[in-house]
Amino acid sequence: MALAGGVGSVPLSRRAGGPDLARGLALLGIALANTVGWLHGSSWTVLLKQQDATAWDRAADVLIALTVDNRGFPLFAMLFGYGIGILHRRSQERGERTGHFLLRMLRRHVALLVIGLAHAILLFQGDILVAYALVGMLCVLLMTRRRVVLPLAGIIALPALGVWGWVDGIVGLSDGDGYASAAAPDYLTGLILRAELAGSEVATALVGEIGLLAPMAIGVIAARVRLFEEVAANRDVLAPLARWGIGIGLVGAVPLTAVLVLDPGHQVLDAETALGILGLIHQYSGLLGALGLAAAAALLAEHVRARGAATGRVRTEGAAIGRVRDGGAAIEQGRLLGGVVRGIEALGAVSLSAYVGQSLVFAALFPSYTLDLGARLGTAGAAVIVMVTYLAMIGPAVALRRGEHRGPLEVVLRTLAGSSMPRETGPARASSAEPSPARCPGGRS
Repeated sequence: MALAGGVGSVPLSRRAGGPDLARGLALLGIALANTVGWLHGSSWTVLLKQQDATAWDRAADVLIALTVDNRGFPLFAMLFGYGIGILHRRSQERGERTGHFLLRMLRRHVALLVIGLAHAILLFQGDILVAYALVGMLCVLLMTRRRVVLPLAGIIALPALGVWGWVDGIVGLSDGDGYASAAAPDYLTGLILRAELAGSEVATALVGEIGLLAPMAIGVIAARVRLFEEVAANRDVLAPLARWGIGIGLVGAVPLTAVLVLDPGHQVLDAETALGILGLIHQYSGLLGALGLAAAAALLAEHVRARGAATGRVRTEGAAIGRVRDGGAAIEQGRLLGGVVRGIEALGAVSLSAYVGQSLVFAALFPSYTLDLGARLGTAGAAVIVMVTYLAMIGPAVALRRGEHRGPLEVVLRTLAGSSMPRETGPARASSAEPSPARCPGGRS
């Protein structure tokens, strides 16, 4: 999602690469995780996966459980908070009054709420934009108080984050087999079901979704020290964060994933407390894994940019002295890696449009009143569709970035939100003030 800066936003070409790369990578994971919101007909097991699954489907389930479930949504919430933190930092640097900043942020979050409600009612029951709009505004209010207030609130919100993990662990003990709107016989019925749920979400988000405040607070704190922007200065922090965060995230996902593989029908392990604890481990390790992935993305993006600059100098020097240097294969490999990273960064920069665009594609394929693939496919088949959709979006995203154009919904959000911030007149630091939301419905990504 793009919660952009105002009229004076940093140009796309000068944005920090790390946060956009992390968003772009997470978009794929989010789409994979969100397939549980479209598939139906088989009873749920842990993490809202289907109990009855082919070997290919279960293999896909395992990969998603280890790397995406309860990792994607805290990552996006963290990046959302990071973007808010950048906006607040830039506001302070320009001497904007706190009251004016709060009014601008209120307009932005109301605009995001409108887009989220449209998405939730028209397309997808698992929307997270509504919760991001409401909890995000609370985050803004807290961050403008004393510096200790938001970190303390984030700690207080951690138990609420754990509740989602607990539910992910015990969901297979219920008789759920998919979202009601996914199996609706016609679009109007699905629309009514989604509208009722969206209304409930607005009424209860500040209680039911308050766990999002924890990763958002981490993002704001990281933005205060420019953690993912000034990579060279923060390398000694980013490297261990990436190594330990990703490692803990993977190890912490193993116990609940083992249940998914060995006992999906809960014929052996059917104790709610034991399953709930495994869900807590999966959830909290996912928060650390999300922080590790954000750090790794910042390091990788900086490496690619530095290598690209070095390669450019080598080519220029080689042309100047009229000879071809060795290492052409390495240069080509570097160019390939750079192209992949820049493509994913471009997609991350239009993540609001991409997030909703995914829902448009899936809504045309999975419901019973379209092609009914939600009842015919398992996770593996759905993953193929997700991959094709994801790859197809990269080309348009790159074209938009080259032309310094934002995504269509990013433009809509900026238009609805407006801004009275002055334009940037001097050189700007690399920035990434456009956080993105997405999460897996119910079990969360």
